[in-house]
Amino acid sequence: MKKYKLLSIAEFGHEWNSGWWKKSGFELNGHEVIPFDPESVKDPVSAAFKIIREAKPDFILHSKDEFPPAVFNEFRQHAKVIQWYPDPVITDWLLPYVEAADVFLTMSEGLVDEFRKLNPNSFWLTEAVAPSFFEIKTDITKEDIRMYSADATFVGNLGSKPQYLPRRQFLQAVIDNGFRLKWWGQKIPRKFSTIPLLLGKLGRAYGGKFVWGEEHAKISRLSKIYLGFDAQPRVRKSVSERLYIAVCCGAFYMCNYVDGIEDILEPDREIVTFRSVDEMIDKMKYYMKNDDLRMKIARAGQERVLREHTYQVRTGQLLEIVKNFV
Repeated sequence: MKKYKLLSIAEFGHEWNSGWWKKSGFELNGHEVIPFDPESVKDPVSAAFKIIREAKPDFILHSKDEFPPAVFNEFRQHAKVIQWYPDPVITDWLLPYVEAADVFLTMSEGLVDEFRKLNPNSFWLTEAVAPSFFEIKTDITKEDIRMYSADATFVGNLGSKPQYLPRRQFLQAVIDNGFRLKWWGQKIPRKFSTIPLLLGKLGRAYGGKFVWGEEHAKISRLSKIYLGFDAQPRVRKSVSERLYIAVCCGAFYMCNYVDGIEDILEPDREIVTFRSVDEMIDKMKYYMKNDDLRMKIARAGQERVLREHTYQVRTGQLLEIVKNFV
């Protein structure tokens, strides 16, 4: 395959920003990546144009609204613009960006037909994991076991947006049925409307911080069941990056059924799915009593993710899609 040079416009201010993971995937395939974070400079438009003129990238990769659509249209006079959109929803602000891309990629296969009404060069490309960012580099300690072990864990957002509220119902049921739950992620804001949540059992199950990297890997390894709740399960193949991260780290992953997920990981062999609170609780009770089967499923899922769902694999697939347009 031809070796490309690309300008990656994304957040690079923190080690956990996924721009680094995608960058590593391209580099493992021998491509050159120029990382550019618009928040890191005073005049990001001028800085980006300077890089484009001097480095002459084959294409520009971005994900959201890092610049206005008009700026991306100007970029297209110098290099092809590829947008890889990471959310399972279509919002009003997104529409002009779809039109301002030479190739538009969505993590939701179920939205491709809608995006093609705006841009015929729209394709599905699910997210992935960069395993080297989630390695456990030191021995598991007694303190790790105390801190991270649980019957069930959840890593993600329990905020007040409508797509997050069902997660609270499911996790409350986990606690009510006697499972020891810990959840990690953004802290719930302390305001009048959230006081009952914060002071209740679910609020007290909070692990206390946002986690990523080695900590995330330890949580995945030390929790008996890792629960996942994708925000738009009725949108075909609309699974989050978190699925790949958790399963890569060795988690026994149990999630709400997403239409088409069996094409990504096989239920009851590589992951386990549920469609209701009752089904989730029944399956949790079953697998908590079957350690060997739980570990067998976790291993099978991990092996497939490492084989098919890394960013090294995914960036190769991206280039196969876009090579006819670059």
